[in-house]
Amino acid sequence: MRKATIVLCFISFMAVLAGPAGAQVAIEPEGMLETVKFLSGAEFLGRGIGTPELDRAAAFIASRFEAVGLLPGGSANGSWFQEWTDPETNIRMRNVVGVLPGRNPELARESVVIGAHYDHLGTKGASKENAGKVHPGADDNASGVAVLLELASRLPLVANMERSVVFVAFTGEEEGRKGSRQYVRNEKRYPLSKVAGMINLDTVGRLGKGKLIILGSGSAKEWSSILQETAKHLKLEIAESTQDLDASDQKSFHEAGAPAVQLFTGPHGDYHRPTDSLDKIDGKGLAKVATVARAVAFTLANLPGMLTRTIAASPGPVTAAPNADRKVTLGIVPDFTYNGQGVRLGGISPDGPVEKAGLRTGDVVIQAGTTPIAVLKDLSDVLKTKQPGDWLSLRFLRNGKEMKADVELRER
Repeated sequence: MRKATIVLCFISFMAVLAGPAGAQVAIEPEGMLETVKFLSGAEFLGRGIGTPELDRAAAFIASRFEAVGLLPGGSANGSWFQEWTDPETNIRMRNVVGVLPGRNPELARESVVIGAHYDHLGTKGASKENAGKVHPGADDNASGVAVLLELASRLPLVANMERSVVFVAFTGEEEGRKGSRQYVRNEKRYPLSKVAGMINLDTVGRLGKGKLIILGSGSAKEWSSILQETAKHLKLEIAESTQDLDASDQKSFHEAGAPAVQLFTGPHGDYHRPTDSLDKIDGKGLAKVATVARAVAFTLANLPGMLTRTIAASPGPVTAAPNADRKVTLGIVPDFTYNGQGVRLGGISPDGPVEKAGLRTGDVVIQAGTTPIAVLKDLSDVLKTKQPGDWLSLRFLRNGKEMKADVELRER
């Protein structure tokens, strides 16, 4: 059965290459770059939660969904918006939902969910030094919304989509995945038990010559084969990360037991900074990411059976994100392509805590204080217990040799 499923996945993917014109037409970057330019423009002030600018972004996304012929999926009364008041902040919030109905009546309530978050940090910043500055969020996550809207315009051109495709622009990701948690708790027409797969587009604008990183492929047995076949035929190198991250909206689907992956072009020094700007976005890379996502979505929408889930829903209702308030930073950029034990440093901030302590790019952190570090989440959990000015002893490997350094933690 396992082998047959993989073969069927491959056949479905080949149908993309030899199928309807809408699935074949090359995706060009110009339209997506215009979307990134628009959403990361100065007039949106960084799209912070609870701002008129974020509401304007939601209205823009809804208008684009309507223009390409999607159906409103936000509520039973025909709205594009799934709206609620967040109990923690008392802020009125809205996801934007558009639906491409499947043609097969027996499968139409099964869905492929394609998501991206459209909120960002506004002017509050993620660090004290950048408070009050506009954070444009060109990569995080205007790039993901740009690909989402590109797919929303492409997939309706494909006539033979068996399952429904639900496009969701999530709000509140930066505040603890509030939008995606709301969706998985409340969606009734396309229930989570019938989600064939979820594709999350978050921070996909800086592919360059690097690998497309896939997070969460362990949530179903067939993800790896689908993604690897897709990448091979598109001559794109991908890296599947085994890191258990609490980092983006696919995690909300994992908590509900649904198979989900994040497409991600990797971390960089402009993450959550005012310097995350349009001029650094790779248009050709955006087109490659969109082509991969289109092929995978088409495959999922037409598989004869569901993916084999390898995760189960979290016991009991999950009502709030785990406490993500971390007050300190090490000044590192993790290497998400590293699947060994520990956290390999893909980059370090100039004059940051670990650089001052003598660590270098390529070092692998294996212990923080008395805590062994197997994955990035282990290190993050340790940092959540610390305050600015605290000292933290790190053990790390450099070229196979174990070393030690004491790091003074800095305010995040």
